[in-house]
Amino acid sequence: LITPLTRLILKKTSIFVKQMRESTEKRVHVAVNISGADLMRSDFVDDMTALVDSLGMEKSDLEFEITESLFMDDFAMANEKLGILRDTGILISLDDFGTGFSSLSRLRDLNVDIVKIDKMFVDNILIKKREDLILPDIISMVHKVGLKVVAEGVETEEQREFLAEAGCDVIQGYYYSR
Repeated sequence: LITPLTRLILKKTSIFVKQMRESTEKRVHVAVNISGADLMRSDFVDDMTALVDSLGMEKSDLEFEITESLFMDDFAMANEKLGILRDTGILISLDDFGTGFSSLSRLRDLNVDIVKIDKMFVDNILIKKREDLILPDIISMVHKVGLKVVAEGVETEEQREFLAEAGCDVIQGYYYSR
């Protein structure tokens, strides 16, 4: 059911983006999770780009969110497909970074635009001493390979402040909205 579900989510995303644009006159950027099984379908890239085109959605309003485990089976094929999608204007983000299998050295090779740092690292801001936190180092290294950084799961002003000081590009979580 993953393919029909992905298609339905993209249709609903398109409706949401159009409604937001009409009601606020602002551009809205929406991330949609993509499963490894769906990505590895031989027709996935053509199917998704044709669907997005048929919905009248700007590809730049769309972000496909993938997890590190997606690269476990066939790194080259998955990365190639993501590169094709990126070339169409769809942003690609690597979700839950730091909890899976990717290394920082491999980030240069991935066809991604954004790295989403797992909430576990954000939670540590409230638990560990500042000097023991590796979050600023992760943000710096991700920036050095030319990618944007999103911190997930921000719930407090203290976390928001720390991440802003560390140069995080986007901060998301219940601190802003449930």
